Amino acid sequence: MTPKQLKEVDSKRKNLLLLITYGISLASALSYSVINESGTITVMIFALQIAFLAVYFVVLQLILKKPHSYVYFSIPTVYALMGVWLFLEGSNPTDLVTLLFLAVISAIHFDPLIFGIGYLSGLVLIVLNGILAPEGDVIFAELFIPALLVYILIGVVLGVVIHLNRTQFKQLKEFIHLTENESRKKENQQTFLQKELSSITGSIHQINEQIQTHLVSHDEMKTAVNEISAGSVTQSDQINNIALVTEMTMSKMEEVSKLSNDLTIHSTDANSVAVSGSERVMDLQENMIELKNIIEGLHQTFKELTSKIEETNTFIGSIQDITDQTNLLALNASIEAARAGEAGRGFSIVADEIRKLAEITRNTATRINDNLASVNAVNSSAVEIMNLSSEKLNENVGATGEVTSYFTTLREKLDTLSNEFQRLTSTASDVRGQTEEAELSTKELAAVIQQTSAGLEEISATIETLHGDNRMIAQYVQDTATSAERIQNSVNA
Repeated sequence: MTPKQLKEVDSKRKNLLLLITYGISLASALSYSVINESGTITVMIFALQIAFLAVYFVVLQLILKKPHSYVYFSIPTVYALMGVWLFLEGSNPTDLVTLLFLAVISAIHFDPLIFGIGYLSGLVLIVLNGILAPEGDVIFAELFIPALLVYILIGVVLGVVIHLNRTQFKQLKEFIHLTENESRKKENQQTFLQKELSSITGSIHQINEQIQTHLVSHDEMKTAVNEISAGSVTQSDQINNIALVTEMTMSKMEEVSKLSNDLTIHSTDANSVAVSGSERVMDLQENMIELKNIIEGLHQTFKELTSKIEETNTFIGSIQDITDQTNLLALNASIEAARAGEAGRGFSIVADEIRKLAEITRNTATRINDNLASVNAVNSSAVEIMNLSSEKLNENVGATGEVTSYFTTLREKLDTLSNEFQRLTSTASDVRGQTEEAELSTKELAAVIQQTSAGLEEISATIETLHGDNRMIAQYVQDTATSAERIQNSVNA
């Protein structure tokens, strides 16, 4: 309640007290006057006072809602009627008691102005009572001086009381003002605290949601890393198998090269035999038989060479399959790295390196396949030539008459075959060199994959640690959010 409201309530209560106490005294005086037949003027004065007090109370306090104005109308009216009564009826000792009571009534509101008006008016009426008193009235003479002294003392006491009341009311007003300021300050602080707590609570909830999202991302990343690590282990085993196949291919190519050298030597020998055969017609039969045996050996050798080449072709197919699987695994690793975002950049680099090595392996396998195709073609041509030579030799055994021309043809064929075998030897050397490069690349790829697997294991351990730390942070944030909500609920309460 504000000081203004408090003062208004106090005025209403004091107005009611004034009306009741003075009204009762006036009603008693009116009744006494009627019973004792004190006169029409006295009865009218008392009746008018009651009427004015009642009318002022109803109009000012109940209708107009201005309780502060009631005392400014009622007190002067009462003193004015008392003055009229004094001039009409003359001095009366009972007026002294009435004026003392009016002085007290004037001080009920503790208003210095009203008290001053009432008190001075009463003092004037007391003095007029003494002036207008009949001469020789001993009772009035004995009461006048004590009544005047008592009136003055009552005035002093009431003045001091009013002053003390005004001081206390002023202090009370200041206290209420300070209390209101403190209340407003606390309300502002409470509003600010509620706003800040709401902001903190919202931020904590957002942080908690982000951390929960990060936890889910870490779980997905952990799963992806484990899958990549498992794939790297499988890929490492496959690369090791590729290395073994490459070593076997290299061994087979060395055998092919050795067979090619042997065939070159045999071709040279056959050429020498053909040259000698043209000079040694008499020994043609025996030489042709020997040549037949040699060609049959060459035919068997070519069969073995064909078998080795076909086996090598199967190795090339295995290399291509492994290369395709390596490329697919590198592509999957790139996709998982892209899903991981910034944390998967290292995976993307490793995946690119794996894809490059796979491409090198694919190109090498393709070149080996092309070279083997050439070898197959040359070998097929050589087999056909050997078959034709064998047929010719079988015919020459029974047809020595045409041996010279056949030997000439044979020498030309052997020259061509020698050149082809030289080309085969060169091709085998190239294939062996390329196989060595493929083996080296495969070993390097295996080392890279092993390093990648180790790095993935370290990353998995790091993700596991981060996952645990994020769970602890999430728990701390959740506890902080709960505390902030409790604080906000207590502030709102």
